[in-house]
Amino acid sequence: MKRLPIIAIATLCALCACSSRTVRTSLRSAENSELKLPYANTALTAEFVGPVIDDTTHYVWCFSPLATDDGKVHAMVSQWPVEEGMDGWYGPNAEIAHYVADRPEGPFRYVSSVVKTALFPDPSTMAGPHNPRLEYVDGKYVLLYIAQNPTGKTGQRIGMMTADSVYGPWRFAGSNDGIMVETSNDPSHWTYGSQTSIGTDNPAFLKIDGKYYIYFKSGTPNHMDAKYGYAVSDSLEGPYTMCDAPITDNVSYLEDAQAFEMDGKYYLLTTDNLGGNTGGFGYLILWESADGLKFNLSDAKIALGTLFDYWGTPADRDSLLATPNLFIRCYSGKMERPAILKIDGKPAYLYGAGDVNIKGRSMSEPYCYRIKWK
Repeated sequence: MKRLPIIAIATLCALCACSSRTVRTSLRSAENSELKLPYANTALTAEFVGPVIDDTTHYVWCFSPLATDDGKVHAMVSQWPVEEGMDGWYGPNAEIAHYVADRPEGPFRYVSSVVKTALFPDPSTMAGPHNPRLEYVDGKYVLLYIAQNPTGKTGQRIGMMTADSVYGPWRFAGSNDGIMVETSNDPSHWTYGSQTSIGTDNPAFLKIDGKYYIYFKSGTPNHMDAKYGYAVSDSLEGPYTMCDAPITDNVSYLEDAQAFEMDGKYYLLTTDNLGGNTGGFGYLILWESADGLKFNLSDAKIALGTLFDYWGTPADRDSLLATPNLFIRCYSGKMERPAILKIDGKPAYLYGAGDVNIKGRSMSEPYCYRIKWK
């Protein structure tokens, strides 16, 4: 397999070395775009660190990190065998796996498999665990995920597992085999139309004023109409009640939220897959809310550009994209499944699945950025 030329590696090292003295006023990919949102400080100051997992046997996609009291950084990831291709994410061999590192930049080492189809309480209606979000709340480790339904009778559903230790053992939470959020059976509810399409997916989590919120994406059979909502409960393990209407006013498709609190405000970090919300194709959006119950584009900013805004030069990009058998989902180099890692209580790192493999490999891998919160 063809690898990146030495010039690309040298360029990457040079960029990392000089990033501390480079001040961006805009993103390279925005040159011919009319942006609809202002930049957040993270977008203009982000430093590309590089891949955090080195595995040629698996596609590694979702990456959800958590810094723990032992001084390590743990992560839950979604992965599946490389021979199954990208579509293996919803297959029987897809799993959520536990990784750990001694530092945020990695490398992250495989620890164990946490859940796969065969381990679900009912594999006939639960398959392909994906979209992990790892949280720590009330002295417990919480793992949110989505499960496919092979019967086709419902779309994706959101489940929860809990553990007293990040190393497990993990148990399915609640009284419904771990399932916490699924589309409504009420034809008047805004999630009803997605019963046989996306269902409820891309979970995020917050505890606000003693209540527990699971944020989720749902929509009509027109996939592009998808918006975010929440399900709320007085108890961590439910039952959860869905909101009556969407809580984001996006005008274009979005997905992959992570929720977090900072300085008394609440944030969602999402992708802007098609660029209709930000004006930049594949950018990330930082949504801000005073109460966590409603997120408006008027209060949102561009959180990050694409991979090629921070890695290499335009010539490096052209050379990379010419690599035979290169993993490419999107030529823009957009980042998906974004995740924030806090250090000392402040967002300090951002991770995401790259839609292009910068090593020239034929499988996906997650990347890390240092960010500055302002």
